[in-house]
Order: sequence, then structure tokens, then C-alpha cells
Amino acid sequence: MLSDLQIYQDAFEHKFLLATERLYAAEGQRLMRELAVPQYLAHVEKRLREENERLLHYLDPCTKWQLIHTIERQLLSEHLAGILSKGLESLMDGPRQQDLTTLYSLFSRVKDGLNELCNHFNAYIKKKGRTIVIEPERDKTMVAELLEFKEQLDNVVTACFQRNDRFLYSIREAFEHFINQRQNKPAELIAKFVDLKLRAGNKEATEEELERLLDKIMVLFRFIHGKDVFEAFYKKDLAKRLLVGKSASVDAEKSMLSKLKQECGGGFTCKLEGMFKDMELSKDINITYKQHLAASQETVGLELSVYILTMGFWPTYPPVEVRLPAELTRHQ
Repeated sequence: MLSDLQIYQDAFEHKFLLATERLYAAEGQRLMRELAVPQYLAHVEKRLREENERLLHYLDPCTKWQLIHTIERQLLSEHLAGILSKGLESLMDGPRQQDLTTLYSLFSRVKDGLNELCNHFNAYIKKKGRTIVIEPERDKTMVAELLEFKEQLDNVVTACFQRNDRFLYSIREAFEHFINQRQNKPAELIAKFVDLKLRAGNKEATEEELERLLDKIMVLFRFIHGKDVFEAFYKKDLAKRLLVGKSASVDAEKSMLSKLKQECGGGFTCKLEGMFKDMELSKDINITYKQHLAASQETVGLELSVYILTMGFWPTYPPVEVRLPAELTRHQ
């Protein structure tokens, strides 16, 4: 064969590869100006298919690595930052999953391709996430938007980026960064969002859907630094739900409490657990009192329920002077 006699390499291959490099260098520069990123990526895939076909029919197998490497270098490596700066944001906003899959597949072929993609992916998350968190006019929808954004990113990494650990870590790092750019407010709004979902009258979800939602909320909770702020607002709202009887589900309440305990330890939830114990003890005392009234055949003429609360467990309120009517005073 010609390749065995060095004629193939000396007389043809070197000149062929040099001409190929010049062709694709010029083509890459021109098409980066003319095409949108999805069309450019499709063109790169097409060129790689065409060159592989030529290798099968016209060229010696020893040329394969150098030829494909030349195309990848001139159409991809030389334009990594340009492709991402020009098109990643619009692809992510879609999200255009097929194009993102192509992007990941092509960038994984070249040196530093995935590093560059991951860096731009991280910057995109921080930029968009900060916009959601920092603008006061979005406070009413902040938590819902963050949950939707996180789900979108998880879907992209799973469907398009082969659930690459580097990208999963990038999501976590970016969320922890931007969610703490606005001190205390995200922690307060996450607590308020939980209150809304656990309050009676919330008919948006079944118990199973509510449980899944609480799991997603806990993911956001892990990112916030001001967990003491969350605890203060959560405690106040929980007290109101328990005392006014506005809790949608005791099981859901205890499930959320269990999640917080698992995440932060018993010290974080001991007062919250104490609030539940007070309610259960008060329930038992009310039952005993009603049994006493029934046994003594005494008629009160009103429905009376009393909560006996441990001061250290519950939120503090301004002292109020209580003046009981005569009907209640005699039952003290």
C-alpha cells in the first residue's frame, strides 16, 4: 500500500490536512458570524458526518484522528467562548433540550469544552437567579419562581448533560451564591411559602403532591444561610396554624418538622416539637375536663377549649390583660 511506502503521508496526507485546516478555519469564522448557535451546531455535526464518510471511502484509516481533530479544533475549540456567549442563554431560557444535548455532545469532544460549558452554565444560573431574588417586586412569586427554575435546571442536566456531577454541583454552588445575595428575605419568604401550603384551605395539591413539594422546598432551605430567620418566621406561622386550627394536615406538619430535624438537628426543632406536645397535652386536658362536666352533670352553657402553652416553646406576644366573664370565672 501507498501508506506502507510513506508515499501517502509524504505526498498527500500532510498537504490534505493543511488544506482542510485552512478550509475549516475560514468556514468557522464565517459561519459564527452568519448563523445562530443551533444552526451552527447542526452544521458542525453535519461536517463531522461528512468527513467520517470520506474516511470510509477515500482515505487511509491512519488519517482519521488527525482529520477529525482538525475539524473539532477549527469549528469547536477555536469558538468555545463565542458559541456560549452567543447562544447558551437563549438555549437555556427555552429550554431547547435537543440543541443543549447537541451542545454538550460536541463540547465533550474537545479539550476544556465541558469546563467552559460548565463555567458559562454556572454564570447563567447566578445571573438569572439573582434577578429573581434581588428585585422586591418579585417577592410574591420568588419562591415559586426559584422552585420552577431549579426544576428546569435539573431537567436540563438529566436530559441533556448526562447528569454530569460537575453540572449538578454547579447548580448547588450557584443557588447558594445568589440566594444569599439578599440577606434574610429569601429565608422569610420560604417560611411564608411553607405556611401558605400547610394552611387549611389550600386545595392545590393531594397529600402526595404536598409531600413532594415540601421536599423541593427543603432543597431551597439548604441553600440559605439565615436559617435562624427561617426558624423565627416558621415558628410564628406554625403557632398561628395550631392555635387557630388552620393547619391543613397534622401529618404534613409533622413531616415538615421531621425534614427540618433531619437537616438541622434536634436543637433546631426542639421548640417546634414542644409546641406540638403542648397541643396534644391540651387536647387531653380538654377531654378530661369535658368528661368531668358530664360526670358532675354540670351545665356550662358554652363550648370551652383551653390551650396550656409552655412559654419557652412559643413566640412571645405583648402582654394583654384578660378579663373573663362571670360564666368563665367560676370554672377557673
